[in-house]
Amino acid sequence: MKNYGFLQRLSESFPYERKTTASWLVPASIGVGVGVALGVGIGLLYAPRTGEETRERLRQGADRVKDRARFAAGRVRGELESAANQIRERSFATSNEVGQSR
Repeated sequence: MKNYGFLQRLSESFPYERKTTASWLVPASIGVGVGVALGVGIGLLYAPRTGEETRERLRQGADRVKDRARFAAGRVRGELESAANQIRERSFATSNEVGQSR
């Protein structure tokens, strides 16, 4: 009972009420939404290029990324094929050695 008295006095000293999820989630969501909207608006006002120029640059950047990805995929494919060929050769050589030792 002594602990309950202490906790009761402590909670009365600091009037903090537990909040429900909705009581903090809704204002936080509204704040994030307003922040995003303001950021987009300011970005549009201070954009150094027109929308068409920006879309073209984004398209070119996406094409560069796509080309790099294709190059990397080709290089990895070549390395995998080379490794697979080495494994085939080793396994063939091992099977021949096993066959000759019998």
